[in-house]
Amino acid sequence: MKVFHQYGSKQRLFEMLVRVNKLDEAILEREQKEHIINKFVGNVNEYLELVNDEPNVVISHDGQEAADMASFGKYTPDTGEIRVVAVNRNLADVLRTLAHEMVHYKQHKEGRLQQNSNGDGSEIENEANAEAAIIMRKFGRDNPIIFE
Repeated sequence: MKVFHQYGSKQRLFEMLVRVNKLDEAILEREQKEHIINKFVGNVNEYLELVNDEPNVVISHDGQEAADMASFGKYTPDTGEIRVVAVNRNLADVLRTLAHEMVHYKQHKEGRLQQNSNGDGSEIENEANAEAAIIMRKFGRDNPIIFE
C-alpha cells in the first residue's frame, strides 16, 4: 500500500508504468531501426561497389530539417555527406531515400553528377530512382521487417 500512496493512486502508478513502457519500446524500436539501417548501408555499399569508399551517412531525427531541405534526403558533394530525415517516416521509405542518395554519391565519384543534373526526370535522377527501387526490392525480400 505504501508504494501506491507514494504515487498518489493505483491509476497514477499505472499511467507512469505505461509511459515508461512506451519510452522503452521507442528506444528499442530506434535501436532496431539503427541496426537495420547499418545493415542496409553495408548492403548498398557492396551492391554499388563502394566498399572501400563509403559515404558519410547521417540519419536525422529533426522534423524541421525536411522542411528546411524541401526534401527527405540530400547528398552534398562538397562534404561527401548524405543526410536522410527519418522522423515520422516508415523505415522502408527512409531506406529508399538513403539508397537514392547513395546512388548520387556513386554518380559523383564517377564524375557524372553535375551542378544542374538533379532536375526532375533527368537521366541522373531517373537512374537514382531506378537503382534505389532495385536495391529496395532485393533488400526487402531478405528483410521483410522493413515494411512493418
